[in-house]
Amino acid sequence: MSLNMKKTFTQALAKASAVIEKTVQTTVQEVTGPRALQDFDLGDQIGSAGPGLVWKLYSSKARDGHSVYPNVCVWFLDKRALSEARQRAGLSKTSEDAFLDMIRADAARLVRLRHPGVVHVVQALDESKNSMAMVTEPLFASAANVLGNLENIEKVSKELKGIEMGLLEVKHGLLQMAETLDFLHNNAHLVHRSISPETVLITANGAWKLAGFGFAISAQSSSDPSNFQAFHYAEYDVEDSILPLQPSLNYTAPELVRSKANSTGYSSDIFSFGCLAYHLIARKPLLDCHNNVKMYMNSLNYLSSEAFSSIPKELVPDLQRMLATNEATRPTAVDFTGSSFFRDDTRLRALRFLDHMLERDNMQKSEFLKALSDMWKEFDPRVLRYKVLPPLCAELRNLVMQPMILPMVLTIAESQERNDFEVSTLPALVPVLISASGETLLLLVKRADLIINKVRVLMTNF
Repeated sequence: MSLNMKKTFTQALAKASAVIEKTVQTTVQEVTGPRALQDFDLGDQIGSAGPGLVWKLYSSKARDGHSVYPNVCVWFLDKRALSEARQRAGLSKTSEDAFLDMIRADAARLVRLRHPGVVHVVQALDESKNSMAMVTEPLFASAANVLGNLENIEKVSKELKGIEMGLLEVKHGLLQMAETLDFLHNNAHLVHRSISPETVLITANGAWKLAGFGFAISAQSSSDPSNFQAFHYAEYDVEDSILPLQPSLNYTAPELVRSKANSTGYSSDIFSFGCLAYHLIARKPLLDCHNNVKMYMNSLNYLSSEAFSSIPKELVPDLQRMLATNEATRPTAVDFTGSSFFRDDTRLRALRFLDHMLERDNMQKSEFLKALSDMWKEFDPRVLRYKVLPPLCAELRNLVMQPMILPMVLTIAESQERNDFEVSTLPALVPVLISASGETLLLLVKRADLIINKVRVLMTNF
């Protein structure tokens, strides 16, 4: 055999091997589903998110037991069910393909964006013929679920069914979202264009984070309409909740709704953020227009002072500026955080200190913890569990602060359910139990009944 023939044969063999390997991988994937379903065990469905709440969110655990992320949230999208719903609604296959492309674009951008206020992706989007899945940090639910929209949830969890989110928690969440918007606008230079309860996620530790970047565009291209696809909302009621190819009209800025708009900018996100803030505080949408542009414009043009009667009076002027039809007069995200609605709340300032506690020195922490010891019993159970407990548990590694922090952690732990204690508090307590001495050891001995009761019950599950 000549040298050329041998080389050609080798190349053909390598190509055939690659084709066989790809075929095997595809076949395995069609049987087992996307990679996330192979690497993680799905637990209970905890919520739904994304455009039309099309994503199902599952609390999940890594199968290998040694993963860097033992507890995660698996996002699952059933393409077969979506296709069947599309056919029943009489929508085209082109619409379905466009919707799935938007979902892919959203997932790809989510991977690239790195910020504490953006949902962290553990495993990028993977898909098979019948489904899509990706993996993120552990989540609680979407803001839409918390507001009572439980669409695409087969069995609503006890935590979600009876949730009552207080004003303090909403305030804190809005501040976190404002920080994320500031990052998007001034660092990432992105216009989100789809801020709504469906794209705001609440993590298992209570932090509010942003997702849903399928409609986002760069600020550089936002001034030229030829660089992005404009939205076209119907004049009358339409049913597009199955395949929403544009953001919900209830939260979209008027300049994006008008067909003759020449550009879009950061201020469009501020309008959407204002609508979101209104909905979270008033517990009802400001513009409930059922995707009807005429109803939308009428509602916007004739907003009365009565519409803001359920909003705290110190926030009304700021919210009205955010919702101005003239985008040039809207504030920035940072301007919004300067409202007296946030500035004059001492409990909120305490939560903000906890957000950045690891960055403070021990003197600052000591002064703060003394003040917190007089204040923390004013917090409702959800704020204690999701806003106060996580940063205190993280700070238990600081041996100097342990005697001040441990009493608060153990007191909050008393009201925790056993499974919640296992996941959120016990991992932080184990190193303390192993190395405790002095005041810390004395406190642990005094509270031994609490710890033994929790641990005994947990040990029976192994």
